[in-house]
Amino acid sequence: MKILITGGAGYIGSHVVKALLKQGKDEITIIDNLCKGSQKALEALQKIGNFKFINANLEDDLSEIFANGKFDAIIHFAAFIEVFESMSEPLKYYLNNTANVARVLRYAKTYNVNKFIFSSTAAVYGEPDVAEVSETTATNPINPYGRSKLMSEQIIKDYAASNENFKFAILRYFNVAGADEEGLIGQNYPNATHLIKVAV
Repeated sequence: MKILITGGAGYIGSHVVKALLKQGKDEITIIDNLCKGSQKALEALQKIGNFKFINANLEDDLSEIFANGKFDAIIHFAAFIEVFESMSEPLKYYLNNTANVARVLRYAKTYNVNKFIFSSTAAVYGEPDVAEVSETTATNPINPYGRSKLMSEQIIKDYAASNENFKFAILRYFNVAGADEEGLIGQNYPNATHLIKVAV
């Protein structure tokens, strides 16, 4: 399978790339502008297997990339993730997180890519009344970051409703921390703000 991974040089994205490379079954293409991603992560991944890396912004014209890539699936990680920054710069988050999902889906429609995995966040739940949340727990994000992700989820669902061939999964995870078990990649970004990541 030919898989396009946006944000594949980022923390979670690079771990997924590593897992796919170790399986050795798929042809991987990464798009990342490295504004948040790590060149060191890419160098570590090159020791595991072959992949194509394209330094590009999702706002760029990606037509040639999609035409040549003939992708079967997209895994979309690329996003800004800092809650406090989203409160001071909300437009930055809506443009980068939400608008870019619509852009990627437009390419998916044009180039007939009908498998899509979206990296969302548990921030879509806000401050729930229950200790344990599930997929059916009510969403009520309390900051622009969470809202940018929830809007993105709805865009994906609306597109899926219009295209019976389009299959998708949305992943809502909480604070992710640590490194891979071999120690090749991990959270090596300066000025970490998440408590668990700072503690680790």
